[in-house]
Amino acid sequence: MTMVLPPDIELWICSFLRARLKPSFPTIIVSNREPDDYDGSRPLVVVRDDGGSQSNRVLFDRSVGVTVRYGARAAPKPCRDLAARIYGLLTDPSICELDGSPIAAIEEDGCNGPYFVAEDANIARCYLTLEFSTIGAFQ
Repeated sequence: MTMVLPPDIELWICSFLRARLKPSFPTIIVSNREPDDYDGSRPLVVVRDDGGSQSNRVLFDRSVGVTVRYGARAAPKPCRDLAARIYGLLTDPSICELDGSPIAAIEEDGCNGPYFVAEDANIARCYLTLEFSTIGAFQ
């Protein structure tokens, strides 16, 4: 019997974003969690899989949240620009055609942002949400 596992969308999106953003932001951190010692000196992107239902044997609906922290809270434009770039990368339909992409479709009505989120530290923070239909991994 062949098992179908939900894709590791966090891992795939982190790798995808790192590859596309490192040339412009060489010190960027892209991860599925915020480092304990994060001090705001480098741009940070945190990807979180919020789960979803299974549409059929191989299709999984996935809600993904992305937090972007970058620059001073009093000067948030660099953060907003980076978040908008990430939103554009993750909602480009060609993402479904990339080799190894688990994304079968972008559910546009479930995509939202980027928008600013309250932040206690003096670091600008934006958030965006995305919804995808993804293909499970066969084992």
